[in-house]
Amino acid sequence: MKFTVLTAACLIAISGASHLYAQRIYTWTDENGVIHLSDQAPPKKAGLADVTKYKEKSPQEQEAIESEIERLRKSNERQDKIDAAQRAKVAAAEAEKRAKAAVEKAREETQANQEYVRKLSTRRWKRKKFRKRIERIKIETEATQAEAEAIVRQAEEAAQKTQEAAAAARQTQ
Repeated sequence: MKFTVLTAACLIAISGASHLYAQRIYTWTDENGVIHLSDQAPPKKAGLADVTKYKEKSPQEQEAIESEIERLRKSNERQDKIDAAQRAKVAAAEAEKRAKAAVEKAREETQANQEYVRKLSTRRWKRKKFRKRIERIKIETEATQAEAEAIVRQAEEAAQKTQEAAAAARQTQ
């Protein structure tokens, strides 16, 4: 019981006195030329440079500060959406570039494999001898084409995300 009362009394004393000590900020220079900022009065021999008194903000000033903070927050949100749209645009361009390269690679590989298979298939004995190689080449060609198609789908998804981000950025302006 005594501990609770003592703790409550200390808390009340500390909370009531804290704003009194924060009322003044002293700026002073010591004998070595070092500048000190403190809420305690400087020693007698130190040269007092400045005393700043803390003044409570009026409700109008607080409201103006809060409205300015809110305006800056909204501005930052708008800028973040615009930046996200730009990043999505760059990502879509890179995805489209990768897709074009993959499609071109698949096309070239398909042509080369078709030519190779054609050379291996000119005679019956060659077809019989290289049957497994021909099948493997066809499977590799199909895999390359499937990979290119997957990259194209990724590019389309990136383009869709870009459009959505741009629409979101336009709505905030």
